[in-house]
Amino acid sequence: MRVVRIRLFQYRNLRDQDIVPREEGITLFSGLNGHGKTNILEAIYFLAYGRSFRTSSANECTRYGESCCRIEGLIERGSLNRDISVLISGTEKKMFLMGKPAPLNEFVGNLHLLAFAREHLNVVRGGPTDRRAFLDRAMVSIYPGHIDGLATYSRALKQRNSVLSDIRDGKISYEARLMDAWDEALVRAGTLVLSNRLKYIESMKRELPRGLFGSEEFKIHYFSSLGMDDINISVLEKNFREKLLKLREKDRHYGHTSVGPHRDDLKLFVNGKSLIDFGSSGQQRSGLLSLYFSQMEIHFKTHGFYPVFLVDDAEAELDEARLRIFLGYLSSRTQTLITSTRNFLINSVPDDVLHFEVRDGEVSKKG
Repeated sequence: MRVVRIRLFQYRNLRDQDIVPREEGITLFSGLNGHGKTNILEAIYFLAYGRSFRTSSANECTRYGESCCRIEGLIERGSLNRDISVLISGTEKKMFLMGKPAPLNEFVGNLHLLAFAREHLNVVRGGPTDRRAFLDRAMVSIYPGHIDGLATYSRALKQRNSVLSDIRDGKISYEARLMDAWDEALVRAGTLVLSNRLKYIESMKRELPRGLFGSEEFKIHYFSSLGMDDINISVLEKNFREKLLKLREKDRHYGHTSVGPHRDDLKLFVNGKSLIDFGSSGQQRSGLLSLYFSQMEIHFKTHGFYPVFLVDDAEAELDEARLRIFLGYLSSRTQTLITSTRNFLINSVPDDVLHFEVRDGEVSKKG
């Protein structure tokens, strides 16, 4: 899996660009802050997930004064090439596969990609929502139908919460049969999401690197609000259904659903203690890298190739020793695209790195 070519039109501050990254190893984009390095990685991320890792407002990605922008990519997987593109016009976002409009569930998964950016440090510093999203992003390419399951669960949860809120506020009367129907919709989608996550966590546990960062020992545990870790769908369905019924009065009182995959968390530990509460900044960074490494190995064992990896301004968050371990691991396995402002990273990458300089939105090849 690799990005063969990226073409950008009216994207943020970047001039219209045609970029061909290195086939394997590292492609480096260097330059001062604010000149457009991160914009390049953000555009590539768009081609993988149909969204930005920096903003939820797609219209922010269009160059000031323009009405729309476009991202085009040529992706190679084995002997197959695929053209994918994203068109952003105002608040509207359209995705295309081989020149034809594609819904999100068909678009996502054509470019297999992981990314390390400052925003993703919320996995080890933020709340449960960040950690659930971290799992689900990587799982989309592992479990077919997972993205549809997430969307279906989200709709069912929103609808159930709306009914609960209306009952609490006296807008509608309580009907057991109506709540049973909403419970069932939530159970069907939720157990698929939960079962996938539990299976994925077990794989991550097996693939967590040992001794990569000295004596630091990292462990993970998926905390389910259902209070169980059985991946069997029928067992999960039965338990989820019973929990919803048991907590129905509480949910009616508060106007929202108190149990389900939307309330779960990924617990992280270093040397037996909570990484979030007791880990140093360095240990939190090492922990996140370990999670990424385990995801990459799962991906390789599933698909036979590693995902493309993006690293945005990593030296701002990683010390030199950790950064060298990180880049050494990546460069020997997959196509890696990184940005940098500091000389020590530029001087420490391999001699055969493909180096671009970004200045005032223009990308030019170095050396």
